[in-house]
Amino acid sequence: MARPEEMEEAGRISIAKDVVSTIAALAAAEIPGVFAPSGEPFPRGPAARRHVETELLGGRVRVSLRIAVEYGRAVPEVVQELQEKIKAEVERMTALPVEAVDVEVTRVVFSEEQS
Repeated sequence: MARPEEMEEAGRISIAKDVVSTIAALAAAEIPGVFAPSGEPFPRGPAARRHVETELLGGRVRVSLRIAVEYGRAVPEVVQELQEKIKAEVERMTALPVEAVDVEVTRVVFSEEQS
Protein backbone atom coordinates (compact mmCIF):
# COMPACT_ATOMS: atom_id res chain seq x y z
CA MET A 1 0.00 0.00 0.00
CA ALA A 2 1.22 3.48 -0.79
CA ARG A 3 2.48 5.60 2.06
CA PRO A 4 0.60 8.89 2.68
CA GLU A 5 3.53 10.94 1.41
CA GLU A 6 3.54 8.96 -1.85
CA MET A 7 -0.17 9.64 -2.30
CA GLU A 8 0.40 13.34 -1.75
CA GLU A 9 2.99 13.37 -4.52
CA ALA A 10 0.61 11.65 -6.93
CA GLY A 11 -2.21 14.11 -6.30
CA ARG A 12 -5.56 14.21 -4.55
CA ILE A 13 -8.53 11.94 -5.21
CA SER A 14 -12.10 12.95 -4.53
CA ILE A 15 -15.21 10.88 -5.11
CA ALA A 16 -18.56 12.57 -5.72
CA LYS A 17 -21.58 11.59 -3.64
CA ASP A 18 -23.40 10.64 -6.84
CA VAL A 19 -20.75 8.00 -7.56
CA VAL A 20 -21.28 6.42 -4.14
CA SER A 21 -25.06 6.61 -4.57
CA THR A 22 -24.84 4.89 -7.95
CA ILE A 23 -22.68 2.08 -6.52
CA ALA A 24 -25.17 1.60 -3.67
CA ALA A 25 -28.12 1.56 -6.07
CA LEU A 26 -26.48 -0.99 -8.36
CA ALA A 27 -25.78 -3.20 -5.35
CA ALA A 28 -29.42 -2.88 -4.24
CA ALA A 29 -30.63 -3.92 -7.69
CA GLU A 30 -28.73 -7.21 -7.31
CA ILE A 31 -30.51 -8.33 -4.13
CA PRO A 32 -33.49 -10.65 -4.72
CA GLY A 33 -36.73 -9.31 -3.27
CA VAL A 34 -35.65 -5.65 -3.27
CA PHE A 35 -37.73 -3.21 -5.29
CA ALA A 36 -38.02 0.55 -5.70
CA PRO A 37 -40.56 2.10 -3.31
CA SER A 38 -43.02 2.23 -6.22
CA GLY A 39 -42.96 -1.57 -6.46
CA GLU A 40 -41.04 -1.60 -9.74
CA PRO A 41 -37.67 -3.32 -10.11
CA PHE A 42 -34.92 -1.25 -8.49
CA PRO A 43 -33.67 1.03 -11.27
CA ARG A 44 -30.07 1.11 -12.47
CA GLY A 45 -28.07 4.20 -13.36
CA PRO A 46 -28.99 7.79 -12.57
CA ALA A 47 -32.68 6.99 -11.94
CA ALA A 48 -31.72 4.87 -8.93
CA ARG A 49 -30.10 7.81 -7.16
CA ARG A 50 -33.49 9.28 -6.29
CA HIS A 51 -33.94 6.38 -3.82
CA VAL A 52 -30.45 6.68 -2.33
CA GLU A 53 -28.96 9.46 -0.21
CA THR A 54 -25.27 9.59 0.56
CA GLU A 55 -23.37 11.60 3.15
CA LEU A 56 -19.60 11.93 3.17
CA LEU A 57 -18.46 12.87 6.66
CA GLY A 58 -14.76 13.17 7.39
CA GLY A 59 -13.76 10.51 4.91
CA ARG A 60 -16.53 8.15 6.01
CA VAL A 61 -19.71 7.27 4.14
CA ARG A 62 -23.28 6.97 5.36
CA VAL A 63 -25.85 5.63 2.88
CA SER A 64 -29.64 5.84 3.32
CA LEU A 65 -32.13 4.28 0.95
CA ARG A 66 -35.82 3.61 0.61
CA ILE A 67 -37.00 0.26 -0.72
CA ALA A 68 -39.95 -2.08 -1.05
CA VAL A 69 -39.64 -5.78 -0.24
CA GLU A 70 -41.33 -8.63 -2.04
CA TYR A 71 -44.15 -10.26 -0.09
CA GLY A 72 -43.12 -13.56 1.48
CA ARG A 73 -39.49 -12.61 2.06
CA ALA A 74 -38.19 -12.10 5.58
CA VAL A 75 -37.68 -8.35 5.78
CA PRO A 76 -34.81 -8.44 8.34
CA GLU A 77 -32.90 -10.97 6.22
CA VAL A 78 -33.37 -9.01 2.98
CA VAL A 79 -32.34 -5.76 4.66
CA GLN A 80 -29.27 -7.33 6.29
CA GLU A 81 -28.16 -8.80 2.95
CA LEU A 82 -28.72 -5.40 1.33
CA GLN A 83 -26.71 -3.58 4.00
CA GLU A 84 -23.82 -6.02 3.74
CA LYS A 85 -23.77 -5.87 -0.09
CA ILE A 86 -23.83 -2.06 -0.22
CA LYS A 87 -21.13 -1.74 2.45
CA ALA A 88 -18.88 -4.26 0.70
CA GLU A 89 -19.32 -2.75 -2.78
CA VAL A 90 -18.86 0.87 -1.73
CA GLU A 91 -15.75 0.04 0.30
CA ARG A 92 -14.32 -2.15 -2.47
CA MET A 93 -14.87 0.39 -5.22
CA THR A 94 -14.04 3.61 -3.38
CA ALA A 95 -11.75 2.55 -0.50
CA LEU A 96 -13.91 4.76 1.75
CA PRO A 97 -15.11 3.22 5.02
CA VAL A 98 -18.88 2.88 5.28
CA GLU A 99 -20.12 4.02 8.68
CA ALA A 100 -23.74 2.90 8.18
CA VAL A 101 -26.30 1.77 5.63
CA ASP A 102 -29.73 2.91 6.78
CA VAL A 103 -32.68 1.21 5.07
CA GLU A 104 -36.30 2.34 5.20
CA VAL A 105 -38.76 -0.29 3.98
CA THR A 106 -41.74 1.68 2.71
CA ARG A 107 -44.00 -1.10 1.42
CA VAL A 108 -44.49 -4.74 0.57
CA VAL A 109 -44.78 -5.69 -3.10
CA PHE A 110 -47.16 -8.48 -4.10
CA SER A 111 -46.37 -10.69 -7.11
CA GLU A 112 -49.26 -9.27 -9.17
CA GLU A 113 -47.81 -5.75 -8.76
CA GLN A 114 -44.35 -6.61 -10.06
CA SER A 115 -43.52 -5.29 -13.52
